[in-house]
Amino acid sequence: MFPPRTLTPWGCYQFDQAVITFGIIVENALEETHQVGGKGHEKVVPKWGLDEILDDDFKLPLSPTKAERDRAGLNVLRGLAMRSGSNVKLVRVQTTNGTKP
Repeated sequence: MFPPRTLTPWGCYQFDQAVITFGIIVENALEETHQVGGKGHEKVVPKWGLDEILDDDFKLPLSPTKAERDRAGLNVLRGLAMRSGSNVKLVRVQTTNGTKP
C-alpha cells in the first residue's frame, strides 16, 4: 500500500501535491503542438511524445521562443483589436498616481 502508513498527514498531503503537479506538467507537455509541412500542406502535430516526456533526461524549455510569445496572450488580443471590424477594443488603464498598473 502506498503511501506507507508511517507517512504523516502532512507527508501524505505533500505526496498528493507532488503527484498532481507531475500530472499537470505531463498533461500540459502532451498538449503542446507545432505546425509542420509547407504552404498548403500544413498540419499540427504534437511537440512531444509520451516516451520523450517520461524519459529521465527530458526537460521542458524554460521560456517560450519569441514566435511563441508573439502568438500568445495579450499580443493575440492586441492583434485582434487592430483588425478592422473587430469587436475587441483596446483600453488604456492608468492608476490615480499616474503610473501604469
